[in-house]
Amino acid sequence: MNIVVIGGGFTGIAFVIHAIRACPAGVDLDFTIVEPSAELGRGIAYGTSDPLHRINVPSDRMSLFAGDSTHATRWLKAHDAIDAGSSDGQGSYYVSRARYGEYVAATLDDVVAEAASHVRVRHRRATATGVRKVESGYTVTLDDGSHLDAHRVALCFGHTPSKPPGVIDEQALHDPRVITLPWAPDALRAIPQDASVLLVGTGLTMADVAVTLIERGHTGRITAISRRGLRAQPHGLFSDAADFLDNTAPPASARELVRKLRQRIARDGARIGWQPAADALRFDLPRIWNALPAREQRRVVTRLLAFWDVHRFRIAPQIHTAIERAIESGQMSVTTAGIVGISRARAAEHLSANLRRPGGTHEEHSFDAVVFCTGPARDIDRNPLVKSLLEGGLARLDAVGIGLDTDLRSQLRNAEGEVSPGLLAFGPMTRGSFGEMTGAPDIARHLERVLKDGSLLAYTSTWTSR
Repeated sequence: MNIVVIGGGFTGIAFVIHAIRACPAGVDLDFTIVEPSAELGRGIAYGTSDPLHRINVPSDRMSLFAGDSTHATRWLKAHDAIDAGSSDGQGSYYVSRARYGEYVAATLDDVVAEAASHVRVRHRRATATGVRKVESGYTVTLDDGSHLDAHRVALCFGHTPSKPPGVIDEQALHDPRVITLPWAPDALRAIPQDASVLLVGTGLTMADVAVTLIERGHTGRITAISRRGLRAQPHGLFSDAADFLDNTAPPASARELVRKLRQRIARDGARIGWQPAADALRFDLPRIWNALPAREQRRVVTRLLAFWDVHRFRIAPQIHTAIERAIESGQMSVTTAGIVGISRARAAEHLSANLRRPGGTHEEHSFDAVVFCTGPARDIDRNPLVKSLLEGGLARLDAVGIGLDTDLRSQLRNAEGEVSPGLLAFGPMTRGSFGEMTGAPDIARHLERVLKDGSLLAYTSTWTSR
C-alpha cells in the first residue's frame, strides 16, 4: 500500500509511527513523506535551534504513546537532553523544543527499523500543490511538476502562516529590523542590544521572542501589543480527568458552555486552581463541540477562542518567570492595542508604528525594531493544496471556516458532505471539526485512537502503476 504523507513535522511523523504500529497483518506499507525541510519531525514548533525555546508542558505529558507516559522522558534522559534549566523544581522537565524534535525523529527511526521487513519510508523534499482522484486512489502533484500515486493520502501539514497585520510601507518592509518571520535562523540578530522593540502579538510566539532577547542580555525596552492584550497563562495542577460534563447533557450554546466552565472553576478553583477545569473541558471538548449548532460554534470561534487559547496553551514556568521579572523591572510591558501600520522615512533612524487603542484612538510611536509574533492564519484556503482540494470537490471547509471538515475518524468530507475514502486529515487543520486538535499530545492520542484497529489502512483495491 502506497501512502503519501503531506507534511513531515510532528503530525506527519506521529501519523507514520502509529500507522506502522497498527499495520494489518500481510500488508506492506510504502510511505512517502512530502516535506520541504531537510529534517523530519521538526516543523515550525520543533525546528527552533534556540535552547531557550522549551516545550510548554512537562516531558511526561509529551510521549508519543498514550500507554507509556514516560517514553519521551526516558529518551531525553538517555540522550542527555535534560539541561540544567529544564527542571521546574518539582520533578518535571521542560526541555528545549529542538531536543524534543530529536526524540520525535529518533522514535520514527526506531519504529521503522523494527518493521523493516514490511515497511519503507522515503522523504521527498518538496511541497505538495494538488491532489486528484484517480481510479485506484489519488495522484499528488508536487511543486517541481512531478506526481506521486497513492492508495491513501494523509494531510498532516500544520498551521498556515499568518500575514503580518496592518500595512508595512516599502521602506520598512525591506528594513532588516522589521522581522516578519521570527522563526527564521538568526532572525533576531539584526536587533541591537539596546534597541526599543515592538512585539506584535502577545501569545506563545511573543514569549519565545521575549525570552530570547531577555536572556541574551537585551537592555532596550520591549513592548508587546495585541488587540486584547492577553498572555499565555502559567501552569498549575495538571489533570487528565475527562469529567467536565459530569454525566450531564452537553451545552447547547456558547453562553451555556461558558456558564458551565465558570461553575466548575468556582467549585474547585479555591482548592486546586482553575487549570484542572480547563483541562477537563479540553478532554471533553470533541463531544461538546459536535453537540453545538454551527452558529454556536461560530460564536465560540469569534468571541471566545482567543480567551480559551491563552488558558489552554499555557507557558513553561521558566519562560513565565523570565517575562514576569522583565515586566516587574519595567523593561517590558504588555498592552492592548492593534497595529495599523509600520513606516520608515528614507532617512529616518527609527520605525514609526501606528497603533489603534481600545475605543478607536490612534497613536504614533517610534521603535528601533518590530517583530511580528502573530498566531496562525485562519484562512486555510490560502494554501495552494487546500485550494486544489476545495476546487476539485474532494474537501470542504468545516462549519466555522477555520479548517477542513472531517468525520470523527479524520476522513475528509467532500463538497457533498460525503467521506472521501482514503483521504485523511490530522492536526491543526481539523480543529474546526473537533473543537481542539493543536497540541502535540492531543494529536498523538487522536492518531493512536483512530489508527489502532487498522481499518483506515486496510487494503481494499488492486493498485496498478501508472
